[in-house]
Amino acid sequence: MGNGRFFYSRNFVNSFAHGLHRRIYHYFFRKFDVEIPDPVGFESLKTKDEKDKKRLIIYISGRNSKIEQFLLNGFMIENGITPPTHSFGPKTRFFRPLGELWMMFFSIFKPSIIKEKFIESLYIPVDSPEELSIDPVFAEVYRKLRHQEATLIPVITLWDKNLDKKNRWEWINQLIGRYNFWSTSWELFMFMLKRRKLTLRIGISSSAKLEDSEEIFVRRLCDLMDTSKRNVVGAALKNWLDLKNETLFKMELESKEEKRSAIRTMNSMSSEYSPLYAEILSYFLGKILNARFSRFVYSTNEINDLCKLCALPETNTVFVPTHKSYFDYLILNYILYREKVTVPLVAAGDNLDFFPLSPVLRKMGAFFIRRKIKDDEFYKKILTTYLEQIVTAGYNMEFFIEGGRSRSGMVRSPRTGMLKMLAEITKATNRKLYIVPVSITYEKLKEIEDYSREKQGVKQPESEHFLKKIFTLFRANYGPVYVRFSQPIYLNTKFTEETALRIAEVQEKSTVISFSAVFSAVFMAFESLTIKELIERMEHSVEILHTLPYIETAYALNNLDVNCSKLVGILLKKGDLIQKSKHHEENQELTISKDSIPEFSFYKNSAAFAFAPFFCELLRDTGLYSFASEFLENIIMGYYESPNSEYKPDVTALPDWFKTMLKRFFADKFTILGKILELLPKLDLFAEKNLHHTTIVQRLLPKISAEIPTATADEIYEMLFFLEKKGVIANDLTSFDETAANEIINKIEILIIS
Repeated sequence: MGNGRFFYSRNFVNSFAHGLHRRIYHYFFRKFDVEIPDPVGFESLKTKDEKDKKRLIIYISGRNSKIEQFLLNGFMIENGITPPTHSFGPKTRFFRPLGELWMMFFSIFKPSIIKEKFIESLYIPVDSPEELSIDPVFAEVYRKLRHQEATLIPVITLWDKNLDKKNRWEWINQLIGRYNFWSTSWELFMFMLKRRKLTLRIGISSSAKLEDSEEIFVRRLCDLMDTSKRNVVGAALKNWLDLKNETLFKMELESKEEKRSAIRTMNSMSSEYSPLYAEILSYFLGKILNARFSRFVYSTNEINDLCKLCALPETNTVFVPTHKSYFDYLILNYILYREKVTVPLVAAGDNLDFFPLSPVLRKMGAFFIRRKIKDDEFYKKILTTYLEQIVTAGYNMEFFIEGGRSRSGMVRSPRTGMLKMLAEITKATNRKLYIVPVSITYEKLKEIEDYSREKQGVKQPESEHFLKKIFTLFRANYGPVYVRFSQPIYLNTKFTEETALRIAEVQEKSTVISFSAVFSAVFMAFESLTIKELIERMEHSVEILHTLPYIETAYALNNLDVNCSKLVGILLKKGDLIQKSKHHEENQELTISKDSIPEFSFYKNSAAFAFAPFFCELLRDTGLYSFASEFLENIIMGYYESPNSEYKPDVTALPDWFKTMLKRFFADKFTILGKILELLPKLDLFAEKNLHHTTIVQRLLPKISAEIPTATADEIYEMLFFLEKKGVIANDLTSFDETAANEIINKIEILIIS
């Protein structure tokens, strides 16, 4: 598009005499106030001499608004001032008579129809300065204006100027947010609704000579606009557009190609948090979640502590929840919103950045990051700068330290990339960051069926059949959800991996032991059980687990008679349990169907951290204690055997059936480890170049899960890390030590036999 046609589509001055246009302006003129802090300077615009006519006038706006541009032009014409002859603001073709619209159409084929006019004055919105600075039309225009003298005039539209005072419209401001994110339709609606609540402020002018590059000049305009706004409304928490623009400014990129790349990355990454959408979506989300889950169980004391933490000055709160379901993010944000705790901006994986999901998540405060960024320094720089702007602005944050959803039911080993970045940012910004580990426990999860299919290599991208997945997820009933907010952990500027491991340990140790976890643990330990035996052993198991002071159990475990009978009936109909004998209901023997073993294993694993101390204590006086304890510490984040631990369980009085259950509980873990050691030499992987853990897991999982249905990719990953630690596998994945492997195999065989 040529310069003439570009500006023609952005001006409606020549057609302002159009009757409808004039009547609309006169109606609106009665609805707003005008502030002119510099009346003398404003009057000088009316009476320009020949020398002043050669001086360029630039009107700076903080946002790309049709309403603001309409009002400014109308007000200037009413006061005998020539409106801006050229505009980089919104296209205004719909304000034109039909004849001019036809001219616009024919100019597509013959641009010379529209002649370029001499630039006397410019209207420039600076809401996206980096994009403006590399705009080819702006660059061409600026080169023509280079070395001219200019007068810079900020133009500010204020809705509710007295922001520190309450008014009768405060409730609606909470819904629709700050004015600079309203669409034209919202502006019109609020214009009519609020009457004289809008103020058009024509700020104090300043002089400038256009000697700088276009990038520096645009930044200068932004600084002037920001100063003008602060003089009127004061400093405020930055909105998403400010965060995006200041990230691009902070990077100080030189080449245009780098800038274009950074803009593309920021557009795909940045959040577009909207209070209006968040309010509406949270309302409907609450309705859906309350229909699918029977209740949300959490402590009001923990919520009160969170509110106090979020209110501390120069402090950011970072929520780090466990990740077992798509619901984790939705449930946590819904609870925080409902309890009036500051809702955080959420780091989401770019695998969720697809339509129609990503626009919704962006409006609720999500920003999208790549799952693997190790080798991309440019991307890492953009992300770090963006996070720094979020922290500096005072926003709280949320991210999943596990990276992806857990397929095993246990908390995965932490990924440290985000924590490292945040630790560096705290040092640069002098702000305090507190990590709040959050555990979310479900009694039932529909996604476990998908996890089982993934073992056969049929993992689907999240975008594939998205609507069908959503319909399936929101159609099921899930029972209660237990959410616990642990004590905050201060993020030291000197970050170490121990901090990440500590967060993961707290996450899992604070997990509520669900009814499903104990039910599955007891059932999987024995070939068959009667309902009476099941209830007795579950009751006794809960009593034993409560001897550990940090254990919290679900309410459903307090009424086992009713809940066990009810669940058994459901599972029999579903086919997950099989009736082995035809006795009276209380004495009939039940066993687990083969197809339901992975699902039972998932729920059982969620309580592995609670059973592990008892299992290891059984081995205390044997030569296998150190090996077993070290192995379980590596694969169970919530189990850490400290030499000075005061929580050593007493196993002397444990019944024999419970000891048997403990051995069978962890037998499959050692069996999987043994199978890995058996298969690795046969697969001849370590001769391959650029071998990754993912490749090893992909080769091992189908073979192992065919023999051991409880095996998951997550567990194999953790076991590979353990083998690296023990020197069986080289850290660079280039060699395999068969001697060290055989030593471990011998210990595994003794453990399984005993």
